[in-house]
Amino acid sequence: MTEGEGFRRVSIEILGHRYWIRTDGDEDHVREVEEYVNRRSRELMESTQTVSTLDLLMKVAISLADELLQERRAREELRRKVAEEALELGRRIDSHLEELYRNL
Repeated sequence: MTEGEGFRRVSIEILGHRYWIRTDGDEDHVREVEEYVNRRSRELMESTQTVSTLDLLMKVAISLADELLQERRAREELRRKVAEEALELGRRIDSHLEELYRNL
């Protein structure tokens, strides 16, 4: 897909450095990502002795990847629990329906 086919370039600023990214998404979402990365960068900057922007951004990337993987695991666990509960609910409904039909 080329820029003319739905992608556009959006300028963002992370820690004072300007970057151009291509996106087919909503610009508000891109701004939210920009703000989030800057906030996490400032948090790590305050809690570490990292001076290098590259080192800091690598720590941010690792931190965000860790957060993403934790969220994915939590989502998968929730999906598993919902599926189990749905199966159990289906069994209970079937059981009650069978009992209802027997008593007719």
